Amino acid sequence: MDILINRLTQNIFSDFLKIFIFLSFLYSFQTLHAQKPEDALKTQAQQHMTAGRYGEAIDLLNKYISAYPQQADGYNLRGLAFEARSQFQNSVLDFRRARKWAKPNEIAEVEKNLNRVIKVWHAQLRKKIEGHEREIAIDPSNPVNYLEIGKSYRWLEEWPTAELWYDKYLELDPNASADEMIRYTEILSHTGSIEKGERWLKIYVERYPEDWRLWSRYGYFTMWLGNYRNAEDAFEKALSFKPFFKEAQDGLDMARNQAYVTQQSPRSFEKEFPIDRYYRVLRSRPDDIETRFKLVDELIAAERMEEALQQLQIIGVENYDDPRYDEKLDFVTTFRDEVYRERIALYESRLQENPTDRDAVKNLADYYARLEEYDSAFYVLDTYFSQVPDESDPALRFQYARVAAWSRDFDRSITIMDGLLTDYPNNLDYQLFRGQLSVWHNVDIELGREYLENVIEARPENIEALIALGSLMLIDRDYDQAQVYADRAKEINPNYNQIAVLQSRIDFERLRAEEERLYEILNQGRELVMDDDCVGALPYYEDYLSQAEPNNLILKEYGDVQFCAGYYEQALSTYDEVLSYGYMYEASLNRAKVLYALGDSLAAVEAFRGLVEEEPLEFEPRLYLGDSYAKAEFYDSARAVYDTLLTWDLDSTEISMVEQRLDWLPITGLNAILATFPNYVGLAPDLSFYSDNLSFRFSKYGARLELGLVQWLALGMSFHKTHLNAKASSLNDSILTIQMENGDFFTGSRTFTTFKGHVFLTLTDHFRAGTAFGTINSTGETLNESELYITYEQKDHFRLNGYYLNTDAAVVLYSPYLIDTRLSASLLSFDGYYQHKSGLRLSTNFQYISVSDDNAGNNLELRLGRYFYEYLRAGYEYFYRNWRYDSPYYYSPANYESHSLWFDADLEKSEEFDFYLGGQFGYIPADDFILLQGRANAVYRPMDNLILSGQISVGSTSRDRSSYKFVSGQISAYWTLF
Repeated sequence: MDILINRLTQNIFSDFLKIFIFLSFLYSFQTLHAQKPEDALKTQAQQHMTAGRYGEAIDLLNKYISAYPQQADGYNLRGLAFEARSQFQNSVLDFRRARKWAKPNEIAEVEKNLNRVIKVWHAQLRKKIEGHEREIAIDPSNPVNYLEIGKSYRWLEEWPTAELWYDKYLELDPNASADEMIRYTEILSHTGSIEKGERWLKIYVERYPEDWRLWSRYGYFTMWLGNYRNAEDAFEKALSFKPFFKEAQDGLDMARNQAYVTQQSPRSFEKEFPIDRYYRVLRSRPDDIETRFKLVDELIAAERMEEALQQLQIIGVENYDDPRYDEKLDFVTTFRDEVYRERIALYESRLQENPTDRDAVKNLADYYARLEEYDSAFYVLDTYFSQVPDESDPALRFQYARVAAWSRDFDRSITIMDGLLTDYPNNLDYQLFRGQLSVWHNVDIELGREYLENVIEARPENIEALIALGSLMLIDRDYDQAQVYADRAKEINPNYNQIAVLQSRIDFERLRAEEERLYEILNQGRELVMDDDCVGALPYYEDYLSQAEPNNLILKEYGDVQFCAGYYEQALSTYDEVLSYGYMYEASLNRAKVLYALGDSLAAVEAFRGLVEEEPLEFEPRLYLGDSYAKAEFYDSARAVYDTLLTWDLDSTEISMVEQRLDWLPITGLNAILATFPNYVGLAPDLSFYSDNLSFRFSKYGARLELGLVQWLALGMSFHKTHLNAKASSLNDSILTIQMENGDFFTGSRTFTTFKGHVFLTLTDHFRAGTAFGTINSTGETLNESELYITYEQKDHFRLNGYYLNTDAAVVLYSPYLIDTRLSASLLSFDGYYQHKSGLRLSTNFQYISVSDDNAGNNLELRLGRYFYEYLRAGYEYFYRNWRYDSPYYYSPANYESHSLWFDADLEKSEEFDFYLGGQFGYIPADDFILLQGRANAVYRPMDNLILSGQISVGSTSRDRSSYKFVSGQISAYWTLF
């Protein structure tokens, strides 16, 4: 039968695979012809991945991502390819990028992939750390091991730990490379060790004076410390070695915190000047390089060098190899350095002759500002206004305010602008700059808002006002509205440099706000834990973990709360997940405590024994090891553990705890037997019945008395009456005739009396066995009856049971034709189940029956199902029955099988009352018949020493191609008298 099923399964699978390959090929062929070239790249990449050519797939996906940088599918596929090549760092980066751009229907898959790779990658990093720690134990002078541990913690994003290991590395190797210093300062930026980073970077920029990365990083650290002048110098130094280095450019913009004002050519209604035309074209076609070069030429001709330099910077991002780029960039920079310096010298000489020459002051400050020497420009203007305090020229006053702001004297700038707006309240340029000052200096926010909204209303495409309003929205923590302003600015001029700065701030502030929001969720849970409401705290922890990045410490804390709430199985699963990333003492200890709380004493013993080996000087694991031995009833081992603890240097509280536990241990040996005899006395009455549509009736009632000698051994005796009866009119006449020819007469009724002695063994909490011997007699005919059972069970996880019974066939085979025919039968059965923590459940029941008429048969039941809810499980059942030959006296078919769907539902489950419902719906192919069955079970515990249980089943099936219906039931009790 198994071979037939395997071959059938293989054939079905082979046919299905062929159909799937054909359809996949057809779909791929059509897709490649219908898709855009960029979409075809993704399809080809997927085909390479299927064939295991992940390198080729990555190359194609690089091009696809370039075409669709804001779609999640490219990053997700490339992340899978990197994962297959064990490049987990790149894989995690790609899955995080995919999560950023994922649509709602894509997020679940991306999150699943990200969590899977992080789990594998972090486990490898933990093993790598352990390996280098072992190397350090052998040779603590080798700096490489400290470096590798620091790098591993860096990728684990455990920044404080990474900083400590890098510190140890630098102590041993102060001549580390520039690359390692770059990594180190990234860690320091996360831990907030800014001053330390600035000191190290100052050493390294002197050691590697041409490394633009170190100069750029040095600029950030000095800027964070408030030294903006040095930061500007550092960023400029980086850009002198690596022009257009994005990190340094962004830092320079932030250090200056300066708004950029695009100058406009004079215009008339009749004519559009070339500069205006080229700007207009580039707004709609920003990738038009030829038009941008023409604009640069016009700007150079108009001596608008700052704008020309900005346009050249945009060109250099993608077209730095164009020979025109170097030529024009050299001209612009040379012009700025030479011509501006000449003009500065000219106006300085004029000022020496006449310090109050307003035109010279204005032009000198302007050329200093063009060279970004704002302190010099500010000095010129400040000196002039101190000499001419009543100067009323609005343009010069406005220039003074702007240069003061760029020199970071915001208070002076605000005072000047307030005076200008008093004189010229409707000037939108003044309102714009005053609004920007409010945002930059974070003062007079509502006044700044009013001015900026006035500007936007009159000039809806003013980029500076849009960016300032976007920054103001960040102060309001309205990130969505800030993004709206940033997007509007991008639509107007996507190459405007301050847009990137605003977008970076929006992304950072969103991230920080999200972290604060998540921390608040976690903090609410922690407060409930402090109030001893662990059950109420769990939803907050679950909400936090579902949104936050993986964090092993928080996950362990979540396990602690589950443990506190009494959700032991869930806590055990959580601790297992925590420990899958590496050893953690607290998680291992609490996991062992959970096993102890679950009553799994043997597992608890193993867990605490392992902890004692790992932490031999810790008091708590050793104390719990003794408790676990005591709970498993290994009292001698428990006593040995407690006695060892009393030799330690313990405090008074610890000594009291150990001595109390020693007092709790029971007496062992002969004294224990005498002191505890009898261990218990139990009475178990029961009643069962069976009835079918062939008029067969079966009923059995009686009781069993048990006497516990010791905890692991009990003796008992049982007495039962069994009644069988049936009506001749409902039976097969031909079979009755055969009985009469054999000298048997159908009486239609028989009573059996059974008396047996029992032996019960409880070897452990999970392993039990028993046997019984006695007689079964009826109307003077007596047979020996014997039985044996062995059971091993871990509740709700695993059970294996073996049972043997030898008795009269009539009470085993439930057949009316055996009432007056004496045969003996032996029943051997095995049943069991396995339940996985995921909810999957596999169970089986096998019976082999041997009858004294040389017939034998077996029944096989296989069930596969799972829990769909905590109270409901369902699945599939296969049943097979086969006998050596078909006997006329009892049902003994050959090759009988059925296929069913089944369910079990726990409708009520409490300390006092349990109620279950179950059922089956199936099909019997040989008889072309529908199988139906239903059952109900109830258990009632009215007192601690009394258990009542009942069961009833009804069913409709087939026998010999005819309908067969039955009903059966059982009522029993177990009463512990002593």
